[in-house]
Amino acid sequence: MASGAGSTLAHRSVASIRGGPPQGPSPSTPHTPNRSSVISSYGSPSTIRADDEFIIVELGSRSIRVGFAGDTSPRVVLRCSPEDQRRAGDFRGWQQPKRSPGLQWSKEHEFWRYDLRDIELGLYQDKLERVLHDAFSKYLLIDSRPRRLGLVLDPGVPLPLLTATLDTLFSRFQSPTISLMSTPSMSAISAGVRSALVIDMGWAETVITSVYEYREVKTTRTVRGGRALLDTFYKTIEPLIPGEHDVAKQRALGFEECEDIMCRLMWCKPSEFRSSQRQSTQLETVDEQEEIEAESAQAGVPTGVAQIPINTSRRPVTVELPFEKLAEVCDDTFFDPSADRATFDDDELPLHLLLYRHLLQLPLDVRAICMSRIMFTGGCSNILGIKQRIIDDLTAIVNKRGWEPVFGKVVDKHRNSARIHQQSSTTSPTEGSPSSSPGEAEQRKSPKNAADSKPEHDPIEAKVVRQRATVPQFKGQIRVIHTLGPWIGGSLLCQLKIPAMAIVDRESWLLQGANGASRPSEVDFKAQHRQSVQAGGYARGGGGHHGNWTLGVWGYLHASYELLTNSTSTMNRTLSRLRCRALHPRLNPLLARSFADVKRPPSAPKPIVDIKHIRQHAELYQQTCVERNYRNQAQNPAKILELHARWQDLQRQGRALRERSNLLRRQLANPATSSDDEDLKEVRQLTREQIQEEARQLKQDLSAIEKGESQAVTQMEELALELPNLTHPDTPKGSDFEVMSYINDPPTFKESPEDKIWRSHVHIGSELGIFDFAGAATASGWGWYYLLGEAAQLEQALVQYALAVATRHGWTQVSPPSMVYSHIGAACGFQPRDLNGEQQVYTIAQSAEDAERGVPEMCLTGTSEIALAGMKANTTLDSEDLPLKRVAVSRCYRAEAGARGADTKGLYRVHEFTKVEMFAWTAPDEDIAQELFDEMLDLQTEILSSLGLYCRILSMPSHDLGASATRKIDMEAFFPSRRDNWGEVTSASMCTDYQTRRLGTRTRIDGKLAFPWTSNGTALAVPRVIAAILENGWNEEAKTVTIPECLRSWMDGKEKIGLGGRRSSVDRV
Repeated sequence: MASGAGSTLAHRSVASIRGGPPQGPSPSTPHTPNRSSVISSYGSPSTIRADDEFIIVELGSRSIRVGFAGDTSPRVVLRCSPEDQRRAGDFRGWQQPKRSPGLQWSKEHEFWRYDLRDIELGLYQDKLERVLHDAFSKYLLIDSRPRRLGLVLDPGVPLPLLTATLDTLFSRFQSPTISLMSTPSMSAISAGVRSALVIDMGWAETVITSVYEYREVKTTRTVRGGRALLDTFYKTIEPLIPGEHDVAKQRALGFEECEDIMCRLMWCKPSEFRSSQRQSTQLETVDEQEEIEAESAQAGVPTGVAQIPINTSRRPVTVELPFEKLAEVCDDTFFDPSADRATFDDDELPLHLLLYRHLLQLPLDVRAICMSRIMFTGGCSNILGIKQRIIDDLTAIVNKRGWEPVFGKVVDKHRNSARIHQQSSTTSPTEGSPSSSPGEAEQRKSPKNAADSKPEHDPIEAKVVRQRATVPQFKGQIRVIHTLGPWIGGSLLCQLKIPAMAIVDRESWLLQGANGASRPSEVDFKAQHRQSVQAGGYARGGGGHHGNWTLGVWGYLHASYELLTNSTSTMNRTLSRLRCRALHPRLNPLLARSFADVKRPPSAPKPIVDIKHIRQHAELYQQTCVERNYRNQAQNPAKILELHARWQDLQRQGRALRERSNLLRRQLANPATSSDDEDLKEVRQLTREQIQEEARQLKQDLSAIEKGESQAVTQMEELALELPNLTHPDTPKGSDFEVMSYINDPPTFKESPEDKIWRSHVHIGSELGIFDFAGAATASGWGWYYLLGEAAQLEQALVQYALAVATRHGWTQVSPPSMVYSHIGAACGFQPRDLNGEQQVYTIAQSAEDAERGVPEMCLTGTSEIALAGMKANTTLDSEDLPLKRVAVSRCYRAEAGARGADTKGLYRVHEFTKVEMFAWTAPDEDIAQELFDEMLDLQTEILSSLGLYCRILSMPSHDLGASATRKIDMEAFFPSRRDNWGEVTSASMCTDYQTRRLGTRTRIDGKLAFPWTSNGTALAVPRVIAAILENGWNEEAKTVTIPECLRSWMDGKEKIGLGGRRSSVDRV
């Protein structure tokens, strides 16, 4: 089995088979490699990934791509080789023949074919199981726990083969759900468009698919693909090999060598129509040259000769082949310019004719959109010049024939004769002309009905029509765009948690088979209309010689149009930086609970928000929401202004009703008064019953107005609480951070893949036996871990060192609780759910009795900042005690429900960890708060500098700020194993009075109550610092990790962490 990533085992490598027998046991005897020699090189699979991981698998006829959802490229690309053409459990000795028979030449290198008549499905299932097992255990480093799978495959996969694939994944890998995604739709998604024309130039055939609004509406195919190109190339080069054409049933050279030569040398001639389209308006000066050379140069054909060494023939030989001959091979395969169009079958059309016919059969609106978004995929699309050739030939056909569906000599003759007939009919003979017969003259003279007669020619109207601007009908423009490929589209779709076109549940599959797959609950009218159009070919299953499972079995695309439309902006940003943070709208009210939604008990402090400041600076708050990507809250300031205007109007109405009520009360109390008040005179004219009736009505009206006032005030408070803090002027706008400075000198490493693997803290810790992810996964699941021996000792050393440094700078230690009320966490800016509406904070389940009694909900703290801020809730601080500096060490709990990627494995993103946190209250003065904020940064710099870690200090952009922060500074350490080489280890934020206003924390300045400012900073995020120390202090040769000097006093004087006679965790059973 060939692989696109990493190394393979010696007894499984095709390269070792070519070079001779492998070292060690005889190939004729089955054997298993030593566990210590293989697994220890990669780390224990069960210690890396979780059982909730989403795996993306792209199933091709020649290769299988496997990786994690959210990655920018697959982790491994595994190819099929002749060695894999055996059933499971077959350990007989096998030697690859130097040359294969003609019928088996390419079949041995394919996973499956469209023609199932000569395919053994049992063998295919064994190959699929073997490939995926190798991918999971060797490259993805995950265990055999059930995981959700996203399957990206060709829409033309035969249904028996699709059934065998699903049966293998469900029965042998126990996948709970499988999301089915088609390659054309995923290619369009990875390009960031909703509609496209996808040309998949694959191995078996070339497939052209129209995708309209994420739905496949038409598919056409041709057998002109990579297999046909390779056969044509072989027929061209085979006569040049001496002494080989006498062998009838065997190929003259090996398949892999022939394919390698073709991929290196194959190219495509430019279109003959391209030069005429780009003729210059001026004559160019040329040098004298031979006529043949001039013609060749004009045609763009090189005149050189390629010398090709052949090693798999009977005798190694070097053949010579002109480059022009290579281009003719490509022309004969994909374009066949010498043959007549009438000789082609529907599945044999050249690419440019097939593309033109495909576009011609589409409705006008679909064609206009798709032809401007043509994208190429597949291995053959990488041939030099073939994309430009296809587009140039298509443009030439369109310019010549247009978009008329009927053409030919008879049609042209008919059109010409019709045009002549129309011209002759416009010049009818006059009354006195000799050519007019007497009968015709009498018929013209006889009276006619005015309604049946033709309108008289109006020269003024004709001039107006001629001068009227005619807008030509838009028919589209041919344009090619780039796509990242179907695998990346599937990775993005699963990363954004958008439903696939069909989701198959394991239990439903075992009970109902294909009928157990989920179908869309409804299909919009536009899609139903498109599928009902027989002329476009949609109801025929996509065309071609086999139907599409996307159009025939599970219906149309299951990805909701509304969901994809709402995620379009996010999708475009994620395509450009797929691994970075996706810019979703924050605190979506449909998904996440806001501060006002968290039930606040009567004893809790009431938040006090400066609504007046928001009304006076509504545009500033709106701009802040836009800069921070709080798009759902950007309209809150305008809504507050509307509610305030409504509140003022209700107040005026209430005052008028109260004044009228007072007049009625005075009249009832003293009917005989002699006041000259005009309003009172009007009341005197009413009877006592009328006054009482009006007073009762006024009471009801006033009660409704007061209720409206209360609702308006409550709504203004809720909208104000959802707004984030104002952004500091020094905070970068947008999504790009600014590098402020660096800490320590950068380390020096050898640039090699082996070193990169060994620098991962997961592999280092597993090798040294100080991590146990497998035991934690069994006890708690993914995201928990056990620290053993020196790792646990290193954790305590880091905590003690950080506390010692903070205490030396005047920070008071606090041991906070790990559980607080949910409304305290919400007041600090921590929401119960994250940006995607998923669990972010662990909440404590309440009994029905406690919920009925109104017991406040409690949650586990994600950081000790919450508990420290709540320590002074609903209290008044003495101004003389400010600044009040506290440092705490606590266990932190975070659900972290997002997708897992390579950069979050191991200790980097876990559910529970130890962290040392700093928190301070200062006077509401910017200079004083900035001084304390700088002190936090200096303390963080001192700790990281003493640990010897190479770090950078970043000023985080507005998009990365939390709701409470006005400014945020992060420090990232150098991680050799991460793809971007950096990982956050500390963070510091300035929050002004955002938290104290919501917690009711006050202070008295010059006799006036005010709200103090708060700042928080991470002294050490212990697991990430442990990971950074392991990766930066690892010695590959000695298999040891150097302990920073500042920690050795808490490590019993140890200088290094080594194996020391212990067994590594990957060697344990």
